Amino acid sequence: MEISFDDCYHAMETRDSGLDGRVYVGVTSTGIYCRPSCPSRLPKRENVRIYATAGDAREAGFRACLRCKPDA
Repeated sequence: MEISFDDCYHAMETRDSGLDGRVYVGVTSTGIYCRPSCPSRLPKRENVRIYATAGDAREAGFRACLRCKPDA
């Protein structure tokens, strides 16, 4: 099942943990990737990239968030 960008961004807005482990969020303005439920400030939509795995996010040049630890 593919998860739409809008569904993922909505999960980020509401800090819903239902998508944790199913998608990873790369933030281009910071160079980090997070879980959708990360408590950090919500990034602008245009700065968000969605990845299926943490490895995909790392390959795209992002590093793991130190706050939500998405690769733990």
